[in-house]
Amino acid sequence: MLAASALFSATAAYGAVVGVREDVPGEPLGWRPPGKVSTHEIVGLGSGTMAPWPMPVAAVIAALASRPDSTVPAQVCLGIGSACLVGTVVEPVTWGRRSTSRATTLTTALHLLSGAALVLTARRAVLTSRRLP
Repeated sequence: MLAASALFSATAAYGAVVGVREDVPGEPLGWRPPGKVSTHEIVGLGSGTMAPWPMPVAAVIAALASRPDSTVPAQVCLGIGSACLVGTVVEPVTWGRRSTSRATTLTTALHLLSGAALVLTARRAVLTSRRLP
């Protein structure tokens, strides 16, 4: 789970750089907050290419806190991974509503990959810990 949360964090960091460089605002379900992309990322709103920074931070903290006898950290990672997948899908940049660079397309693919990895590893951790006596 730590490797998946590290991948998610690295993807968010790369997405932050691409979001500012390419000026890709977050527009979940068509709603766009006012201001610059860099400001959105700093205050924790994310961008069209980056999950909000509290998500990867929480995923790494939860992965580091995981124990075989507790499902809570794994459930936190499961929720964060699911939110990453849903958040990526509701972004217009995912659906090509505007022309994008290769870097933007790559961040979309990486977010889907890292979100799925986080969901799968967290789900496995939850199932494994429930089987323990």
